[in-house]
This record gives sequence, structure tokens and C-alpha cells, in this order.
Amino acid sequence: MANETMAGKTYQIGSVVSTTANWMRKYRIKIYQHTAPVSKSATETYNQAFAEENASDIFLDVSDLRVVFDVKRFAQNYPNSALVTIYNLNANTERSIIEEGYRIVVEAGYQSNYGQIFDGTVIQCNRQKQEGTDYILNILALDGNQFINEGYCSFTYAKGQTARAVVENICNKASNPIALGYASPQLDSIQFSKAIAYSGQPKQILNDFAKSINGTWYVDNGKLYVIAYSDSADKLPALYGEGELKQGVELSPATGLLGNPQQVEFGIQARCLINPKLMPYGLIHISNQYLTEQLVSIGTFSQGISTPYMLDSEGIYRICSVEFKGDARGNDWYSNIIAVDQKGNMASMLTNPNYTGN
Repeated sequence: MANETMAGKTYQIGSVVSTTANWMRKYRIKIYQHTAPVSKSATETYNQAFAEENASDIFLDVSDLRVVFDVKRFAQNYPNSALVTIYNLNANTERSIIEEGYRIVVEAGYQSNYGQIFDGTVIQCNRQKQEGTDYILNILALDGNQFINEGYCSFTYAKGQTARAVVENICNKASNPIALGYASPQLDSIQFSKAIAYSGQPKQILNDFAKSINGTWYVDNGKLYVIAYSDSADKLPALYGEGELKQGVELSPATGLLGNPQQVEFGIQARCLINPKLMPYGLIHISNQYLTEQLVSIGTFSQGISTPYMLDSEGIYRICSVEFKGDARGNDWYSNIIAVDQKGNMASMLTNPNYTGN
């Protein structure tokens, strides 16, 4: 129902009334391109140099076209990914993206809740014809892949050096340096009793540190996060913007929750309208009245009955992974969330890209 008011239109969906166009979709897709030949240093590969931003670079805004995107972000050491499909580009623009496009930024949400959901390096472009009428360009991009899977570092640990200092060293001296977004205070308690030389991929030692502090590490929007599961929520960074309150995202039918969230083996899975404040390891609050409990599993005579983990009594959950799916001219405009109980550890199967929660 829509009525004219002095403030504009009044929108009513069920019991929710809005006097502004809060639920109007908003998005922006930016593709960065080189305008000058790429030059590399003696220590760089061509791919590393191609992924670097230069002062003369420009970005192409394709938001006026039909764009479909699928962004996946994880709270563990998988690179975040984005598959962006652009419809019916002209030939020159399409060629320039394929030849010179190296970075893509995706922003999405609504008029009242809008922000960046992905920033990564273009890995591959694929051109094809769809249904005999549309020409589409698929762009596959990864966030953190160069650091996680292609990075290399070589240095020594001095006697008495802390794990935090080593993490900072990795960020600065890796072959693909990265900004440090957050390092757990527990890293300060790990000190090396003797000097050790290290040479290899950064992810190997970060995996060891994460196990030592019973935590996780991941890359999100070009920054490294090393977090212990026991870190206090008020000490964690406000990942979705400077100055934001460090609080969970409230999800209910009035704030975009879709359907009935389901309890799964180690937590819950839920779907809501696109919300850029949802991020890996962030908190969400879903009242238990909206959740469908998982049935117990009845095994063989020797196995007996297996009961799932209990739902959180306060309805607070920690995000393991979040997927953003959007179609600028279609129905898709939602976020898929997999989260664990706030008191539980991060289960690796929940952050596996192929895990469905079943």
C-alpha cells in the first residue's frame, strides 16, 4: 500500500511503515583499469605488478547496466570471491575490461543501509552469449588470494620476539604485503625462546598461530584479521565502518529477515535482504521465535539418538560465512548467512565453501 504524504510516499509491508524510500535498492560496481603500460620491479612478477594500483588508473562504473553478482566471504583462510556478470557491454568497453581490468569493487544495499561488500583482484574474464540475445561478461575476482595462496616471506625470529611482532612482520615483508586489520591480544603472550629462521608461505605460520590461540585468521577487504575465539566482543574491530557501534546486526521480518532461519548441526543458517553490515566474524541477533529447530537424528541401535547443539538462549550468533547475491534487474537481492552459537568455536566445516548445513 502506498499513500502520498508531505514527506513523499508512505510504504507499508505488513506492520512495517516507512515514510522514505528506505527499501529502494542501491548498488555500484566499479572496475579499475590501467591506462599506461605496467612496469614491474626486479622482485615482482608481472601478475603482481598488474594487480597494483597506479596514479593514472581509472575506474569504469557499470551500474547503469544489468549486473548480477555473487559475493562470498569467509571467517577462515579461504579467499573471498566474487562472480560479477555484466550484460550487453559495447565491444570497446568489454575489450578494455578484459585486457586492462585488474580490480573490482562491489557496493550494495538500500537507501538507508548501503556499503561496500567486496574489493578484490580480477582473476579471469569470460565472455559468452546467453539465450541467443544477450552478450554477457563474467568477471571472477578474489580478495586475499595473492597473500593466502601466492604469498611468500623469508625472515628470522629474534629470541624473545612475540607472535604479534611476527604477524606484523609477515604483513610488511611478504611478497604480497597486506594491511593488518586486527591482531588478537593473545598473540602478545606467545614469545619465542630462541631465534628461528622461517621461509615459506605466510599462511603456514598463521595457521600455527591460530591453533596456538584457539582461533582463526582470514583476509577481508584487503586486511588481515587474526582472532582468538575467546577475544571479548568489545575488543574486536567494527569491521563495517569507522565510528560504528560494536553491536550485532538485528535480523527480524521488520529488518529484512526472509523466511524461517534453520538450525543446523553447529549453529544456524538464515537469509535476509542484502545488508552490507554483515561481515565475517560479525555478530547477528535473531530471536529464537523465528528459528526452526533441527530434528534429532535417530541412528542404529548401537548409535542411539543424536541431538543437535542447543540454540543460543539470547539469540546471538557469530557469522562464519556470508554470501551476497544480487541481480540489478531481477528478484535476487539477499544475503545467505551461516553462523555459530556465540559461545561455540568456529567449526571449519561451516566455513567450507561447499558446506550446505545439511
